[in-house]
Amino acid sequence: MDWLTLTALIGALFLVPTAYAGFIGAPWAPTRIASVKKAFDDIGIDAKDTVVDLGAGDGAILLQAAVRGARAVGYELSPIMWIVGCIRTLGQKRITMKYGNLYRATLPKETTAVFFFLMPKHMDQVGKYLASQQISSSALVLSYAFSFKRIAPARVYRENKCAPLYLYELSAIREYFAESSRT
Repeated sequence: MDWLTLTALIGALFLVPTAYAGFIGAPWAPTRIASVKKAFDDIGIDAKDTVVDLGAGDGAILLQAAVRGARAVGYELSPIMWIVGCIRTLGQKRITMKYGNLYRATLPKETTAVFFFLMPKHMDQVGKYLASQQISSSALVLSYAFSFKRIAPARVYRENKCAPLYLYELSAIREYFAESSRT
């Protein structure tokens, strides 16, 4: 096997799952962190919290949670972004980067906040997924850029040059998806 074929095969091993990650959730795009900082400060993320990032990308949200003393767990399906996130969070004892499909993950029972930045077409899927998790109904859910169409957010954070950040209570998401499954 020549070096060009080997390079193409290795590239495909990274690019196929990265494309799949974009298809089932979102392609990687940076989250403007100012709105996340404001929301984390407002809701009081600290050492008592476990923050989960669904589609953790480069680990930026995990780092924001860890700076406040929270335990942070990120799930990432793109091997390229998972490697970037692992490198970026290396040495952070309160951060765990997990490789895999977020929809197959069981969230830690102690989860107090969930963050994600997914495409609008995946909002119902992630809502059903969150509603099924065995975490407290008092957990907070933060969606960057896109809202649930039929669930009113508890708050919307807006900062200059940032997409809106929608804050939901998991209890409202569970209630909506429980009702929609009955109809």
